[in-house]
This record gives sequence, C-alpha cells and structure tokens, in this order.
Amino acid sequence: MATATSSSSSDTTCQVRVGVRVRPLTSKETSEGGKVVIEANPFDHSITLSKRKFTYDCVFNSNISQTELYGDVAPPLLEAFLGGYNATVIAYGQTGSGKTYTCGSEAHGDVDHHHHYFQSSSNSNSEGLNESAGLIPRFMTDIFASLLRRKEASEKAVFQSSTSSAGGGAGISGGQMADALIDFKVSASFLEVYGEDIHDLLDEDRISLPIREDSNGEVIVRGLKSTSISSDVEAMNVLNTGTMNRTTAATLMNVTSSRSHAVFTVHLQQMTRSGGATDGVDVTTTSRFTFVDLAGSERMKKTGAEGERAKEGIRINEGLLALGNVINALADEERFVRGEKIHVVGPIVWSSIDWFSNVLKQCLR
Repeated sequence: MATATSSSSSDTTCQVRVGVRVRPLTSKETSEGGKVVIEANPFDHSITLSKRKFTYDCVFNSNISQTELYGDVAPPLLEAFLGGYNATVIAYGQTGSGKTYTCGSEAHGDVDHHHHYFQSSSNSNSEGLNESAGLIPRFMTDIFASLLRRKEASEKAVFQSSTSSAGGGAGISGGQMADALIDFKVSASFLEVYGEDIHDLLDEDRISLPIREDSNGEVIVRGLKSTSISSDVEAMNVLNTGTMNRTTAATLMNVTSSRSHAVFTVHLQQMTRSGGATDGVDVTTTSRFTFVDLAGSERMKKTGAEGERAKEGIRINEGLLALGNVINALADEERFVRGEKIHVVGPIVWSSIDWFSNVLKQCLR
C-alpha cells in the first residue's frame, strides 16, 4: 500500500510513503498445510523472509484491525486533503492479498448493505463504524464529519459576530476566526482501467473513454461522470454502484479476482473566508482524494489462468511493472529539487500509464 500527499514547498519530508500489511492465512490455505513464512515487525518497520530483511515506512502484521490501520494511515492524508492539497492511497499486491478488503470497496448486490457502516456514526466519526469497514468508508465518514463541524462553527461565529455588532459589542476578531468555512461541494467519480480501455464504472454501457490533455496540460478522461454527494452514505452508494460494474473473474487464488485497476476519486471544493467571519476575503480551494485499488499481480502457475484470463494476467503484470517505475520516479525527491522531467519507459499502453502518472504527479503538487 502506498500513500501520497502534496505539501507546501517548505516541507522537506518525502511525500510518498509505502506500508506493508500482512494478511492472515485463509481457511483454505490452513487446510492445505500452509504456514506463515514471513515475520512482520511494526516497531522497526521491517519484513523478514528467510534471511532477507526489507524495511518500509510502516508495517502492519496480520493481527492489526481495520480501525488501527486507519488510525495510522489517515491523519496526514486527511489533514492534507481538507487543507486544500491532493492525496492518494494505492493498494498494491498479489491477487487475493486483501487489497479490496483493506480499501473497503467489496462488491455487494444491495446498496443498502453499506448503511450498517453508518448507523452509529452518521453525526460522529469513523470510530463508530463496523470493524470490517475499510479505508474508504472511514475516510468518507471523517471527511464529512469534519466539514460539517467546521461549517457549523463558522455559521455560529457569523451569528455571534452579527449579534455582537448589533449590540455594540466587539464581535469576533479575525484572529479568533482565521478561516471560516462558508460552503463546500463534494463530488465523486469511479473508473476502471481494463487492458487498453478506460471505463466509467457509473455508466452501465461501459463505453471505452478517450484520454485527452486539457488547456492546463493535465491529462483527463473525457466523458467521465462526476456525481455530487452530500454525505458519507451517498459516497458509499456511488462506490458500490461502480464496484458492481467492475470486471472480475475466478482464479485458483481468488474467486472474485479483480481484472482491472479501479480508481475512486473524491473532489472537494471549499469556500473559506480569511481574516474574519463577516468581513474577510473569500477564497476557493479545490483538492482531490484518489483511491486506487490495483488489480493483483499474478503467477499463472498458481492462478491456473488460461486463455483470456492468462492474457489479462500478462497485461496486469506489465501495467503494474510500469506503474512501479512511475512511483519510484515520483518518490525521487532529488529529481524534483533539480527540476528534472519524469520519463518512464514501461510495457503498457501509453494512454493508461500517462493517466496514472498524471494522477500521482498532481498529488505531489
């Protein structure tokens, strides 16, 4: 799992963090005599396999809960996103390793299934969610809870300021209310990259969408729908609708193996007032939170893939290799300091890799 955030120019820390989550053995693996062969050490952030040791930014063993994982991953990403910067979470790993479970984007036939996530937390935060809830529903709950709290506090400050002014009081100073949240808009889009095609998962027709470069030089997906959302429940309804349209197939390692890369993006527009709740300067900021659930890497000997499934597996592995090169390039801080352009060569259709690399580059601006 990789996370990325944009930050101010004064921030010298790396903007890409890589963490590893180890899942427990499944009942099938246990019944077949499978054994745990790696050692995860959360304290020194290392994974040991035989005599080889690998170090990451963070390591989560198989006993960690969804709540604990979110508590470790979320704070810097939430702060960045709500502060007007872009953020991204990328789930990467072998097929059947638990990426979709970690993200919280499993497919369910009934949209109402997601409502149980929010029954005890509609007006609080992610701590009240069902334990099985993944990163996306937890982020959505905390995002809306934070925005509503800030807007309510701002409206209260405006009311108090006008009341004080009418009564001859001093009112509320700009220092007391530095950034009042006047209004906000949230929307979401959901797409998949399947082979050489990009599909809008909110469009049942599954038409292949073209990639274009806009006037600002940003690579965009033309025709991609963006749905307005006003609550965490609405966000999860959009996610579930799209997930039901995602391309999956059964292999020996995973009965619902994802055969495409899925990208769920939340766009936030905030209108804030700096310098005072009533007489300050209005500023509009936009930010984007992108959740990428990649198709799992595969070894055909283990998956038993044949025919079209085998071709899909080859394309998936090629795409993941190229995407790994993109992430490595974007994590090279010295390149950014020198102002060098990023050029990545990889065996994948260039339209898809251009779009993926553009998403990551936007998160580091």
